[in-house]
Amino acid sequence: MKGNNSKEFFVEALVVALVLFSAMSLYFNSDIDEAEERKLVSLSGEIELSTRDSMDAFGLNDFKPGAVANLDLSAIHIESDKCLDCKGAIRGIQLSGSVIITQLIDQENRLGRVEGTLNFTHLLVHSAAKYVSHEQITFDWHAGDITSSWEFYINHNPPRWLPKFDLSTLFVESSYGLESRSGPEILIKEPSPDTRVIQACLPDSFLCRSDSSDAVMVATYSDNPPIIFVNETTNWNQISRVNNSNSQTANTLISELFNLDDNISSDYGFAPLNESHYEIIATYDISGNSLRFTPLSAWFHAIGLMPLDFNTGGKSLVFLGSETIEIYNILTNDGSLKLGLIIY
Repeated sequence: MKGNNSKEFFVEALVVALVLFSAMSLYFNSDIDEAEERKLVSLSGEIELSTRDSMDAFGLNDFKPGAVANLDLSAIHIESDKCLDCKGAIRGIQLSGSVIITQLIDQENRLGRVEGTLNFTHLLVHSAAKYVSHEQITFDWHAGDITSSWEFYINHNPPRWLPKFDLSTLFVESSYGLESRSGPEILIKEPSPDTRVIQACLPDSFLCRSDSSDAVMVATYSDNPPIIFVNETTNWNQISRVNNSNSQTANTLISELFNLDDNISSDYGFAPLNESHYEIIATYDISGNSLRFTPLSAWFHAIGLMPLDFNTGGKSLVFLGSETIEIYNILTNDGSLKLGLIIY
């Protein structure tokens, strides 16, 4: 594993991209059999990209820190037609809308702006009430020449437990509202039962305080949100070995996360479609690499939503691809798929 700076960049460049673009877009972390609950229907506000990593997460590598991202996102909730606590039941959310980035200043001090659209879907398949067997996350970001499409598959074995949490265990009540106990400062206010205002600081934004925060977001909720129904998620199928040429290098973010010096042979990998044009480009031994992180979890908890949870420990990393996409697998000791990632 490479140094902490590389890990921190991956966390903020990849997951801050997800969290800041789709900020708090996951479904409510409440009892699955609860008949009525208020669910997120919109998220709007401003985030000052005060750190270098937060700018890079939006693909703004050539601009100085300090730009402002304006979010205007709406949510549609996703369910299957099975009972909510049945095996195989699907729950999730689709978040979409505009992200306008202003106050962009390049190295020659020229001012600019970027207008983008976000579409983000997160599906969870339950093995039982409060337990998730696997997750599917799809992320599409388009802003002029800056485009990014990612799809994650996370297999939980054993299943991931979704406990009901109490904000009072994570935040401290004060005269101003609920404040974070540790980590980046966050302040939560509830002007009405259907509205929550979150003032939050980015990681490594050392001068930020909750009363002069990097982000001010307004989340609105409803007990009758828009819902669509789905009955299946993407299936990842085993792909037999076609080639193991080691002719390409892995994506920069993947290289930052893992030490990819130890090439090994591989007979198969996994991909969403069973098509012959995929090639196994390289396979790496990552048994000495292990990292688990739930980045910006306090931000998620402030909204009342389930944080992302990534566990990269495994036996091998398989790199597949074609002319248009890159596919990464983390395989367990028994050769099963633990985590899949597609980059378009």
